[in-house]
Amino acid sequence: MLVENKTLSLFCVIVNFGDGSKVLKAAKELGVTGGTFLIGKGTVKNSILNLLGLDEVRKEILLMVIEESLEENLNDYLAKKFHFDKPNHGITFSIPISSLAVLNGHEYISKPRMRGADEMQYEAIFTIVDKGLSDDVIEAAQSAGATGGTVIHGRGAGSHDTAKLFNIEIEPEKDIILILSESEKAAPIVNAIKERLDIEEPGKGVIFVIDVNRTYGLYKGDK
Repeated sequence: MLVENKTLSLFCVIVNFGDGSKVLKAAKELGVTGGTFLIGKGTVKNSILNLLGLDEVRKEILLMVIEESLEENLNDYLAKKFHFDKPNHGITFSIPISSLAVLNGHEYISKPRMRGADEMQYEAIFTIVDKGLSDDVIEAAQSAGATGGTVIHGRGAGSHDTAKLFNIEIEPEKDIILILSESEKAAPIVNAIKERLDIEEPGKGVIFVIDVNRTYGLYKGDK
């Protein structure tokens, strides 16, 4: 997508609740004009946190539309300032807006992309289901190799407007589950969710997958 001859990206940051405003303030120091916040909960399993009943942590999801040329500097600056290289400090990733695609059809097959030999490829998997089914989505995803995800709740009942995610209306009483996956694992994860939740049936849910540019802070094992 080109606006005024500038290529744009959607830059996403997931941090613990209360840290989002600090991240946005830091981003503005590099020229970001604003952002949108969503509230979610983390689902990555940790044996100690699970024992204490603290394995679901409230999260803030910050979405910022930026010029693609700003991606690398913004990613490096935020990662250094907020220590995203350390476990449980936060996750960043960016999405080329032009690559936005809704999953329609049957079995999902991840398309290979040209990247550097040492650059890991990731995809963002979004699943929208009825409220209360997020655990089923996470369990299905983990059975296919996902390490966890972030659950975003749709607006509560009584709102006059439906929430929108990438121009897709999210009705009240819906959950949005975001899973960041290595590209090679994306197809098994998507197909496991589709099979578990009967996504192909009318009204059962929606899945869409988006290529991810850069990531930082992804969890890769029990800490």
